[in-house]
Amino acid sequence: MFKKFIVAGALLALNVGFACAADFEIEKYEIETPLKYNVSYNGKYADRFSEGFPIGIGSGMTYVGMAKDGTRIFYAIGDRGPNAASPYVLVDGKKVPSKVFPAPDFTPSYGAIGLKDGKVTLMSLIEIKDMNGQRISGRPLPVGLVGSTGEIPLSDTYKILSYDKEGLDTEGIAIDRKDGNLWICDEYGPFIAKMDVNTGRIIKKYSPGDGLPDILAKRQPNRGMEGIAVTPSNKVLGAIQSICDVDGKVASSKAPFTRLVLLDPETCETKMFAYPVDVDAYKKCKDVKIGDLHAVSDTEFLIIEQGSGKDGLRNIIYLIDIKDATDLTDKKTEKGEELEMVSGVDELKSLSIKMAEKKKIISLRDYGWKPEKAEGLALLPDMKTLAICSDNDFGFGSVTVKPVKDKDGKNVKKLTKYVIDDDKMTYDGARVETSFELKSTGEKAGFWMIKCSGSYLI
Repeated sequence: MFKKFIVAGALLALNVGFACAADFEIEKYEIETPLKYNVSYNGKYADRFSEGFPIGIGSGMTYVGMAKDGTRIFYAIGDRGPNAASPYVLVDGKKVPSKVFPAPDFTPSYGAIGLKDGKVTLMSLIEIKDMNGQRISGRPLPVGLVGSTGEIPLSDTYKILSYDKEGLDTEGIAIDRKDGNLWICDEYGPFIAKMDVNTGRIIKKYSPGDGLPDILAKRQPNRGMEGIAVTPSNKVLGAIQSICDVDGKVASSKAPFTRLVLLDPETCETKMFAYPVDVDAYKKCKDVKIGDLHAVSDTEFLIIEQGSGKDGLRNIIYLIDIKDATDLTDKKTEKGEELEMVSGVDELKSLSIKMAEKKKIISLRDYGWKPEKAEGLALLPDMKTLAICSDNDFGFGSVTVKPVKDKDGKNVKKLTKYVIDDDKMTYDGARVETSFELKSTGEKAGFWMIKCSGSYLI
């Protein structure tokens, strides 16, 4: 599907060297994924997905270039694969979070997507392999390993599956400036990995405590590294999706920032910077999420900030500059605690911590963006065209069948209100007939091209 709009709007002129004329065009597409790339599925609800699950490929994106026939080529990456929320599992009297993986052997993948003649189409797909060349999966890591989310992987009939110590939940992709290989990041570890562009084999992997700062292991589960970018000098910047959970009480956190980590692959040195989130726009600081990153210069980056705000969903692109930002390495509060324990912006200032500078570019929802998240971001070489994409979550979701009623007589549809106890579904300790089924959404990944009628000035 293709729609083109000429919008009289304003991308703000920025005093950090990045500007745009007032009018711009928005081309709106859906990413077409050929059936040959569908994910095979023969589980409990196979009759509803006779062709399998449509591949999800919009979790991260970067621009490659233009082919001889005029096709604009992007690399895009999918996440850990088909998954769905599920009830807690009772283990030794404790409620443990879980996640359903209806296609548990799915391998996270990346590929090329092409824009030509009013269509955006997935053109190729490569599965990701570990350093030994073996296909990985998207299932969680075993409890106790760096990157474990504590979730129990389940089949679509709620049978416990095996963990995968090499599992990745990939979310970002960028191109190495020297050798053309790829850099990817994930939400589990969070991990950063360099990957062979042609085979998908991981060349080197960085994790908290092993190439990355220890503090990154404090990411909220499934809110690890959501965006990655490579600077002109070939340094790698990764963005933690949300505020780190240092004390286990992130719901009450007043931390006004998420962490950015800058990795120099040549020296293996790292620095960290604070990205200032729009704390006043959310009910809780923890609700902020980063979508993706794109390097504009060695210090300037485009970034997507999003989440459920006080006034509804937000999907906003900002330009940030880390040139004068404080390196957070070894920085603590006056009490010797991690900086996530601060009471707000004023306390950071009292510690002489300067966050990255930030300027708003565009709010996507103001111009009709419908998906919950914008997960891929690229700036084209003309310096006046942005590409944005979303994920289709593999075209399915979970629906609640025969929900119980709460004390107020309302249906309880939220899966995490239920507990699986010895193969029995329970609510408040009592067995119930409630079940959760997979249902097709028909959703396709969205893809926008936003072009200024004037020009960006870098």
